[in-house]
Amino acid sequence: MMSSRFRFYWLVLVLFAVSGCAITRRHVALELPQAARLVEVKEPAAIAPRVQQADIRAVSTTGREPSNVLVLSGGGANGAYTAGVLNGWTAAGNRPQFDVVTGISTGALIAPFAFLGSEYDELLKRSYTTSRDRDIFTRRWLPELVWADSLADSAPLRSRIANEITPSILKQITDAHREGRRLYVGTTDLDSKRLVVWDMGAIADGDDPNKLELFRDVLLASASVPGLLPPVEIDIEVEGERHAELHVDGGVAASLFLQPAMLGMSASDPDEAKVRDDLNVCVIVAGQLRLPRRRVQRKLSAVIEESVGGVLQSQMDGDLLKTYLLSRWAGASFALTAVPRELAEESSPLVFDPRSMQKLFDVGHSHAATKTGWQNAPLSLTSEEQLPPRGSVQFKVEEPRSGRASQR
Repeated sequence: MMSSRFRFYWLVLVLFAVSGCAITRRHVALELPQAARLVEVKEPAAIAPRVQQADIRAVSTTGREPSNVLVLSGGGANGAYTAGVLNGWTAAGNRPQFDVVTGISTGALIAPFAFLGSEYDELLKRSYTTSRDRDIFTRRWLPELVWADSLADSAPLRSRIANEITPSILKQITDAHREGRRLYVGTTDLDSKRLVVWDMGAIADGDDPNKLELFRDVLLASASVPGLLPPVEIDIEVEGERHAELHVDGGVAASLFLQPAMLGMSASDPDEAKVRDDLNVCVIVAGQLRLPRRRVQRKLSAVIEESVGGVLQSQMDGDLLKTYLLSRWAGASFALTAVPRELAEESSPLVFDPRSMQKLFDVGHSHAATKTGWQNAPLSLTSEEQLPPRGSVQFKVEEPRSGRASQR
């Protein structure tokens, strides 16, 4: 009789042996030359040359000079902080109407309602203070993993999106789009490994009979953490032929995003930079800007986990810096808020615990109305982050200065 350890290794070998059984796509995957990119047939000619760092689907110019821009990051269950900030902003009485809203991952799920306004604050509060794991995904049984493309099924999240994104919501987004306001959501195309930015207003205002399904699919894809949730298959037509793309969490390619065209600027000529005193860029990060320092055990799982955390933190630093510099280039004011360093993470962003989420919501709510809850530059540009290169291995401990902002 096989020992339990032998049976375990045998099962692992079987899983790896049959894991090559792939789920087929509805249509063949698109193959393009290395330097080629997709350009929409209906895309305005003026915008096409500006696309350099990401594919942009259904993007059109804003139609007017934006004044208030909101950028929402990913962060899973930590989106409760973002929902709290939006609710607190409304309660403070100084929440603006946003001309441009961008969102990734959990920020993508929040973005349509932040875009439409404070009448949806209660929906966001309910979604981010009462949800549990079972409301987002269902774990697969071990035998299912043999042919699965993820550890869990996203059917609960798909159902939630379908319940929240109704034809009425689509109509309201269409109306806002026609007024010149813009809503953008980012996903990651697995084939190209690049960020794809979707103009959700253009989709809502389009003539595709399946536009409601496409709108929902984009939101689901943007929040589909690879490995945990399955990729979302999105059908496209290229020169008359049908193809299928696999899209996953936008956070794979970017933590958050903002592009020059979204500020009414050209990305091709730096000399076109403008100076404006009526342009405001606000960024809400659903998480901490710095992960807490902790002792790492010398074992495989701990080293991998902390290393991945470091990669994600570096990506956030880079994306925040790009957004800040772009804002400054446009002459815009810049404001950033994030989960404060003092609030220790009690659980993973992938664990939906109502108690922890309510706490994050409450902190975000209080931060929205206070100056200390916001900062005017990324953490990487603060003096405390400007550490000189090491020239020795002898150090002293410097205590943090008192009275600083919560993230500084």
